Amino acid sequence: MDRQAFYALIDKWNRGEATDEEVQALMNYYHSFRDTPEWDEARLGDRSAVEAEMEQRLLRSIRQLPQQQAPVRRMRWLRVAAAAAVLLLLAGAAWWYRAGRGPAELRQQTLVTQAGQHRQLELADGTKVWLSPASTLQYPQRFTGPAREVSLSGEAFFEVAPGAEHPFIIHSGAVDTRVLGTSFTIQAYAAQPDIGVTVVTGKVAVSTAQAGSQPAVTLSPQQQVVFSKATGRLRKTDKVDTRPLLLRRAGILKYNRAPLQEVVAELGCYYNVSIIIEGPTDNCFYFGEFNTNRELEKALRQLCLTLNATLVKKDGAYIIRKGRC
Repeated sequence: MDRQAFYALIDKWNRGEATDEEVQALMNYYHSFRDTPEWDEARLGDRSAVEAEMEQRLLRSIRQLPQQQAPVRRMRWLRVAAAAAVLLLLAGAAWWYRAGRGPAELRQQTLVTQAGQHRQLELADGTKVWLSPASTLQYPQRFTGPAREVSLSGEAFFEVAPGAEHPFIIHSGAVDTRVLGTSFTIQAYAAQPDIGVTVVTGKVAVSTAQAGSQPAVTLSPQQQVVFSKATGRLRKTDKVDTRPLLLRRAGILKYNRAPLQEVVAELGCYYNVSIIIEGPTDNCFYFGEFNTNRELEKALRQLCLTLNATLVKKDGAYIIRKGRC
């Protein structure tokens, strides 16, 4: 399908005159659009960022679908609505090409931190973000529309600029966090079994992206909610010590009787490496802190010293060999 034929089909679909075969042709063109080498980055912006924005819009469209009672009808509706969402994205892509300029209003920026790296940035609305190691933040060059939306994979601390008329929404895997103006942290590493949101100041509402799930959970200062990826449920905790969260912005991980497995898992996420414990970990707890701006081996040797353990590096992974705690 050439570009002009694509435009013509889009216009026909907008008028409600497209046949099933033509709709399928548009769907096929959408998939080929992602693989086409014809991409003018000067006009259209970064290709991966545009694709990420299109996928995010598709996901948000599907999340908003109404629920149907009968499973068969619901599946049919999901397919139809997903197709419509994709076609809307195609219409947007056609507009970008026709306008002859990049989508400045929608252009996504991507900030990625490497293992052991911390980054701080200020978004267009004045919101400040402290991005932890091995994390990815996607955000628009400038915010438009009724909501300010970003996507996070990994961990970040946010100080959201006030704006009651434009709520700030963070999409982190299966969890959406909606705020008006506050400071809080989100832990959403893909390798961890849970996603956590902890509030330092202000108030946020946390919900799951899964339609028909439990109601949103509202958090105030010193409250935390944890989403279990295994059960799909949110669990709220009160009277959380938020002081360590402020240290995390500077790369300091502080623990007070934290389970050893939890400490090792967190270090593994921060440095994007595999850390294995050989030996029993029952009743093994850690008191202390690590500066993740330094090399991982220094932190692990510090940990082994307190546990009377030895550290071995094998095939790119670290092994902590210890006896009983």
